[in-house]
Amino acid sequence: MSEKEPDAEIDARPNGRGAQAESGRLALFRPTPDDADELFEMYSDPRLAEADPMLAHPSIEHTRAVLQRRIAEWHEHGHGLWVARHLSGSSVGELVGIGGCNFWANTTWNLSFSLRPQAWGRGYAQEIAAVGMERAQAVRPDLPITAVVATRNTRSRKAVERAGLHQVWQGQDNHDPDPTATMLLYADRSLFMDQVHALIS
Repeated sequence: MSEKEPDAEIDARPNGRGAQAESGRLALFRPTPDDADELFEMYSDPRLAEADPMLAHPSIEHTRAVLQRRIAEWHEHGHGLWVARHLSGSSVGELVGIGGCNFWANTTWNLSFSLRPQAWGRGYAQEIAAVGMERAQAVRPDLPITAVVATRNTRSRKAVERAGLHQVWQGQDNHDPDPTATMLLYADRSLFMDQVHALIS
């Protein structure tokens, strides 16, 4: 994995934007409002909601609101989630997904990734996770890295475990309309109970 300084740019992609970082196969960009249409198309794909209904975006307005929060995180904390695109080949510049580490609940870096179904099973989540975790630890090494995953989301659970996080908590998912749904909390170190409560509430 390799990464440039936050203000540096790698080769510009066809859309004229420069990437702040890259993994083996992906160019990683800070999100902008121009990403909204592609991200809405991804998040409105019913295959994402099969494993975790909370991933579904019901409207483009919802996507734009989420995107504005992602943009603000970069300004406030010096790091956040990346928009990932193919770095080379015939699909250069095409959206792969969004992911990395963002500051969460005023207590941790939270690892997450959502990928287009066409990109599943190709190891892209591991590439995004590795660069995101490295950058987050460089910005605030004192903060733990965590991940909150719906128990039913087997694909994300495996990706988080391959990234080196271990399960520290399991319980009811209060954000899921299904009263029987549960979620898992992963971390790279032991957490205090107030951190756990902040992350699962």
